[in-house]
Amino acid sequence: MDVLFNDYAKILSSLNISSFNLEEDKYSGVFLPVPFDEYWSSSLKIMLVGRETAGWNTENNKNRINRVAEFVEKGKVFELLCEATGRYKKHLPVSESGKVITKTPSRFKQYFFQLAKELEVDPKSIVYANLFAWDYDKKSPRTRPKNELEEITSISKKLLAIQIKHFQPDVVIFGAGFVGIDPIIKQLFNENFSGYQNKEVISGKYWEFEAGNATCFRIAHPRATHGHSEFRGKVIQRIKA
Repeated sequence: MDVLFNDYAKILSSLNISSFNLEEDKYSGVFLPVPFDEYWSSSLKIMLVGRETAGWNTENNKNRINRVAEFVEKGKVFELLCEATGRYKKHLPVSESGKVITKTPSRFKQYFFQLAKELEVDPKSIVYANLFAWDYDKKSPRTRPKNELEEITSISKKLLAIQIKHFQPDVVIFGAGFVGIDPIIKQLFNENFSGYQNKEVISGKYWEFEAGNATCFRIAHPRATHGHSEFRGKVIQRIKA
């Protein structure tokens, strides 16, 4: 994990804080996945990629985008990494017996656990990642001014690319929606890998492709209705095939 942390630190140190209006700094803590041990021992390695956290990735109202710059300036970026990865570990709460608690109102988490159950893998063996490494005021950073969004998107793509390179998943499922999302996914693989190769595209519903030495899928966010559940199921069946 030392190499991953060094890469995380290098990317966060490149954040251009001048891109942001710090008087309106309502960004969450930075979202940095670190796999559980079960991921490395799993015969099927899966990354499920959401869009952004929705407020839970901030503690004590102390997290903000400027905090990254402050820690970098003070040479304490690794303290920030330990905080962020510690928060990540909490996304899968466990009972007193040590078992993962799978009951949840979150549609995204419900799909996460459905994947684990139907693909017969431990929930801890699935890496939960995000397309954007920050949320803004518990919502999408896509509402922010162009210069802020461009910087958030640029850093987030670099972080996600590093995660894919380090974790080497067999399958990457983007459950981040599709409005304005596909161009970012294409940039991710064109800029950091050798592009992507389409396999099946159903406009606004389903996109299957090969990229980063993985089989990749893009579907609507798991909370989406109006026929989208069919394609969530299709992803599982394609992985089983």
